[in-house]
Amino acid sequence: MKIRSRLITGLAALTSVLAIAGPAHATVSISCADMKFDSSIDIVLGAGPVPNVFSVTLSVGGRDFSTEPGLPGEPVSVAQAFDDGELFRIDLVDVQATRRVAAIRLLRAEHDTMPLQLGYLQIEDEPPIGISCEGP
Repeated sequence: MKIRSRLITGLAALTSVLAIAGPAHATVSISCADMKFDSSIDIVLGAGPVPNVFSVTLSVGGRDFSTEPGLPGEPVSVAQAFDDGELFRIDLVDVQATRRVAAIRLLRAEHDTMPLQLGYLQIEDEPPIGISCEGP
């Protein structure tokens, strides 16, 4: 009886620990900057066969934007993200999805040590800014 009681108590404790623990997310990131290093982009992707954009933060010309609630900057949402293996496209919109705030386009080049991505970032109707990125 004591063994059964201890087993039930142990299983109950294990179940409560597992219920509290959240799911683990495997992520990878892409970090971008312009040639003067006064603009930056950080893109966090879910690791897997299909790119799943978890978050985007960017800083351009004194303006900050973020898809993460609670981070500094203007709140934005990912309207669409598409990667065909050669070109990665991300469009960010305002929280009400009434206007495109930013367009990110990355041309991918494979390399043995680190993939390289070159492209541009365009904020609203401003001229595009050339960027280079590192990451998967």
